[in-house]
Amino acid sequence: MSTVELVVTESRIWARGSATHWDLPPSITLGGNGYDLIVGEPLTPPTQVSSAVQFATADRIALEPRLPSAVEALNAIFGTILQTMRITVPADRIIVICSTEWGPRRRGVFEAALRRFAADILFEELAIRTVDADEATSHSRRVVVFEFGSLTTTASTVVRDHRGTRIESCEHEPNLAADELTPAALSAFLDRLLGGRPADLVQVFGVLTPQQLETVRAVVHQSCGATVDLRVITGPDLLRRASEPSSRPEPAPPTLPDAEWMQPLRARAAAMKPPNPRRPYYIAGAAIAVVVALAATAVILLTGSHDKPGAVASNVPPTQPDLPPPPIESGPTMETFGRLQFQTPEGWKIAPGADPAKGRIDLIPQDGTKMRMTVVTAVVDLGTSYDQVATELQAKIAKRPPGTITDLTRDVVFGGRSGISYQEHPTDGSTVRWHVLVEFGYEISIGCQYADNNWSMLSGTCDKFATTVHVLP
Repeated sequence: MSTVELVVTESRIWARGSATHWDLPPSITLGGNGYDLIVGEPLTPPTQVSSAVQFATADRIALEPRLPSAVEALNAIFGTILQTMRITVPADRIIVICSTEWGPRRRGVFEAALRRFAADILFEELAIRTVDADEATSHSRRVVVFEFGSLTTTASTVVRDHRGTRIESCEHEPNLAADELTPAALSAFLDRLLGGRPADLVQVFGVLTPQQLETVRAVVHQSCGATVDLRVITGPDLLRRASEPSSRPEPAPPTLPDAEWMQPLRARAAAMKPPNPRRPYYIAGAAIAVVVALAATAVILLTGSHDKPGAVASNVPPTQPDLPPPPIESGPTMETFGRLQFQTPEGWKIAPGADPAKGRIDLIPQDGTKMRMTVVTAVVDLGTSYDQVATELQAKIAKRPPGTITDLTRDVVFGGRSGISYQEHPTDGSTVRWHVLVEFGYEISIGCQYADNNWSMLSGTCDKFATTVHVLP
């Protein structure tokens, strides 16, 4: 099973694969064409660079002239990471080791961005992983974990008991940056976290100067005692090493009697006992018994049985005809056609006669409702901007009869991504709302077709469907 672990902070993302690793800022900036998102540039002025993690809960990230959404930015970052690490997508699982203070909103944005890259997405608090990854905590009941960010500080107490490793308490200070650490502020912060409880060990995660680290150490010794150790943990320390499959065959398990799980414990124990020195005599006796039994059987076969010929057959139960398995209700399924990938919504199916080679796939409701969702793909030059796509669309609209296509609009968010939208009005009286995206050298047009002003019945399904439509890197 392919599992990818990502340690995510506002200033850094760490990942490790079997052949390479990733250790760069989660930054995005615009390419030379004013559209492409460049990943991994240093988070330093004067360049127009932003941390997608820092702005994950924002509606837009200001990268003039583009205003990408947080999901778009994170899509670009994760796609680049997995492509650089040569990991086949979708992976089976992606584990995000994130700041302990992250709430549902931020996690939801990350889950939306990662949905195209993995079948299963899990989040793990950084404080939990920090304690589990450090062997020095094995004999500590309560551990304090500091997480120093570029602008904020988070501290947690992690305890180990019969229920396992768990977070006991967590404090987040949004206005306490590492550069603003003072003994008084940090001491008050730590006292508020502990509330008079003892700590056996303190861990520090984040970039601190030697002077800042000494400030933390002095506060810890003052508040927790001079014997409490202070340990510095880094991002790579939190990543589990990728284990390669062993080429050695597994040792064969001891042979147990057939239907081992049905046998009593005494019989199972006897099967596992070492050879008995008297076993040859038992075998000889058993062999004699078998010979006698065979002889008796031969006599019966030669002389015949006193039972009627049909007596045995009448006791055999009649053979039950094979029954077809019960029908299975179809749920959402992930479809892949070349580099195009999407998830068919529950209650929908791919229309008969779909030919992906023609760059068009239609989906229709299973109950026959007059609605349709369409995905049309076309190859474009890498670096093609939305302005270029909009210009080409306007040229095509000019060649169509008036009123056939209306409401061409740029920077419309649909399915969590910003693109171009317009409406088409076929002669059958229906309406098709098209949303155009550009991704990895492909122009993707997602059409939502409905009749009789029933957009409200389709809008939610189509928007959710659009979040699953992607081009594989």
